Amino acid sequence: MKITLALCAALLACVPGMAAAQDAEPATEQGFDGVRVEARLGYETPTVSGDGDIYKLGSAVSYGGEIGFDLKVGNKVVVGPYATYEFSSVKLCDGADCLKEDGNLGVGGRIGVIVSPTVLIYAKAGYANIKFSVDSSIGTGSDSKGGVQGAIGVDVNFGKHFYGFVEGNYGDYGEYFGFNLQRRHVAAGVGLRF
Repeated sequence: MKITLALCAALLACVPGMAAAQDAEPATEQGFDGVRVEARLGYETPTVSGDGDIYKLGSAVSYGGEIGFDLKVGNKVVVGPYATYEFSSVKLCDGADCLKEDGNLGVGGRIGVIVSPTVLIYAKAGYANIKFSVDSSIGTGSDSKGGVQGAIGVDVNFGKHFYGFVEGNYGDYGEYFGFNLQRRHVAAGVGLRF
């Protein structure tokens, strides 16, 4: 019993010393530069507006991926290009006539600020192209519209190469058949840095 108490006392005496030693070690960043590849899952709402009214074409799940390259340009700043494509499940039907969003392509640049050894806050801006298809009793067809998009998000590193993220995105495609076309989108996912 005396040996057990002595052992417990010795272990308790070591704990504060271990904590102090860990506090004394500087935190190292887990890497926010290099090539990155992401798997994305989101929720989107494309809308059209005109005469002060906004109409939803639908709200549904999106999924896709992104590839990018981040370059560190200081102690706390990274910049780089990105390209993303997300498939959409938005569909608006009236009887047998359906309008479906097929997907959205985005290409542009992003800038990020490292706020801790594992957290990066970023903003994106670039070109976007949204594609729709129509299936109706009088025929089928598809069309796309280009515009601009922007996003803000947060990357959280889980290790040197693996990270997760959450992002809010807005796209404006300008006038489309007499209406202004927009896309509101939130996404989350995981990524791998090389």
